[in-house]
Order: sequence, then structure tokens, then C-alpha cells
Amino acid sequence: MSELRQDRTTGARVIVAPQRGRRPRMRAPGERAQQRPRFDPACPFCPGNEAQLPGIVAETPAQDAPGWRLRVVPNKFPAVQPQPPPVAGADHKARPGRGVHEVIIESPWHDAEPATMSGDELNLLVGVYRERSRALLEQDGIEAAILFRNYGQRAGASLMHPHAQIIALDFVPPKLAALGDWGKRYTEDHGRCAMCEELAVERKNGTRIVDENDAFVALVPFAAEHPFELWLVPKQHQASFTALADDALGDFATLLGRALRRLRAALDDLPYNFVVDSAPKGEGAAPHLHWRLRLVPDVATWGGFELGAGLPINPSSPEDDARLLRAAPPGP
Repeated sequence: MSELRQDRTTGARVIVAPQRGRRPRMRAPGERAQQRPRFDPACPFCPGNEAQLPGIVAETPAQDAPGWRLRVVPNKFPAVQPQPPPVAGADHKARPGRGVHEVIIESPWHDAEPATMSGDELNLLVGVYRERSRALLEQDGIEAAILFRNYGQRAGASLMHPHAQIIALDFVPPKLAALGDWGKRYTEDHGRCAMCEELAVERKNGTRIVDENDAFVALVPFAAEHPFELWLVPKQHQASFTALADDALGDFATLLGRALRRLRAALDDLPYNFVVDSAPKGEGAAPHLHWRLRLVPDVATWGGFELGAGLPINPSSPEDDARLLRAAPPGP
């Protein structure tokens, strides 16, 4: 039986039709779908291949070889540039793609992954995510910063070395702008942030809650657009990821690691994307915005109906997905 569901936090609608899907099989925890070497001599992110990098923006040093733990570098093939060349021709409405595109190299080791990192490594990683997001938003002319991670070729990763990316833009992109517009209307109509309301409902119901700790909740959203879509959300209202406090950073890193390990155990190490929805510049205290990390495994592909209607069909039950993920081993 199918349902048409609406996401309280965005206004987006989705058809949930579990009869169209087939449940992925569980597998033993710790098994790897792909085996990678500790070091790849052809990988530009591996130690010793610095000549292949366009530069180093920031680095976290280490006492042991290779002398660093994380690096931030400019993207060698950026989607946007700080000083782009002028647009040629005026047949269509266009302007230079201005902004900053950075890569966060998450480890020196080619076979590392956030799902297998220690608590200390994850804390450091999340701290760098936050600091680079802050730094880019503080730059003149930058209005929004999108932090994201692609894992696996099908999810858009051109290199397997563990890395995330940030693209900072001189405008607020459409999805983030639409999220803000919906949030303003919802708050005006209901007197409360839509995400705060959603968390209250979900925590009372409990069927879609996968995990939580003192500061964060991991849940499968009621109107999930994708099978096994998972959100990590701060329990207390907070508009911007850059406002993540030091004493809450560990809670977020812990829940992120547990979420990635659950997905790995449940879905056979499938490719995934995650993205942080966070307030644009100047809206860090907005009462209608509430940041989240959306984690989307590559389980289903959109077909002609979705492309034509702009209406996703989720061939999986969010309630069943949450039940399976709760049962999956979260690791230490």
C-alpha cells in the first residue's frame, strides 16, 4: 500500500511505496566490499604525492610519519573559483561561477574511512569540518557553504582516498533558499521551528528513531525520499553547523560514526552521500532554521516518473528501515 507523505521540515512530498522495493540483506559487521591498499602511489592525496596537489590550505600536524593527520587543499578541478574568468557571449543569462571549492583529506591513509575511525579521529575530523565551514563563511562575498561527502564511484567520488568537500558560493543556492522560505512560513504559522516540532513528534513516536545521545538524534525521516535515508539532528535548536559547540562536538562525531557503521553493516558497504544543511551567512541565530546532516545510501535510482514529476518514489518503508538500522551493529 502506497502513501503520499509530506516532510514537515521542507514541505516536500514523496510517495512511499514499499511494495516496489526489495529489502537489502544484512551482512556481518566489519566486512569490506572493497579492499584498498594503505598507500596508493597513484593517488594525489597519499603522502609523498604533494607535487600533485594545487596547494595546501591547512594541515593538522602529527608527531609520527607522515607528519600530518588531516589536510585541506584547493580542489584541482573546482566547480567555482575565487576569481573566475569572464563569461563569453551574452546569448543567455550567465555570470562567472564565483566561490571557493576545498577538499578535506580526512586521513593520510588510503584505506581509512570515517566508519572505521577512532573516537579521537572522528572528533578531529568533525572539528575540521566545522572550522573550514566557519572560515569560508567569514570570507567577503561568500553567502553559503555546503559541506558534503561522496563515498564510492556511484555516489560521485572520483578518488577513493577518504575525503570530504566544501563548496562556498556568493549566493544562497536554491535548495537552501527554499528550506529557509518554508521554515519562515512554518514558524510564522506555528510559532515554532519545523525541525523542533518534528523532533518532538519523532521522539514521542519512536518508530523512526535509530540512535541518540545527549545532544543529537539519528532518525529516518517520516517522508524519506530515499531508502535508508538517515538524518543527524541537534536536539536543541541551532541554525548553523558552524555554531556547534566544543562540548557537543564529541556527541555529534560519535553519532556520525555509529550511523556510518550501522549503514555499512546493514547495506553491504554501499556508496553514500552526506550533506550538511546549514544556515547561510548572517542567519546563524535564525529561529526558523535548524541544521542537520542528511546521509543517503545509494540504494535506489530515480526513474522517468521522478524526473518528470519531481516527486520521488521511495520503494522502502521508513519505519522498516529504521527498525533494520536499529538492529545493525553500531560498533564501539
